[in-house]
Amino acid sequence: MADEADKADKIIEESLELAIKQNQAKLKPNNLTHCCDCGLEIPKARKLAMPSAKRCVECQGYIK
Repeated sequence: MADEADKADKIIEESLELAIKQNQAKLKPNNLTHCCDCGLEIPKARKLAMPSAKRCVECQGYIK
């Protein structure tokens, strides 16, 4: 019984590690200064708050 629990724990741990790595890749800072959709400059405050931002707030709102 403990063996099955250990296997389940290992699967969960591996899944969490993968999810964390994928999330970190999405949050890496980029050098974009202009929105990839509308072309307007991304405000500096947004880039400070979300360094990985590729879109201005307005265009990002359309995606959700």
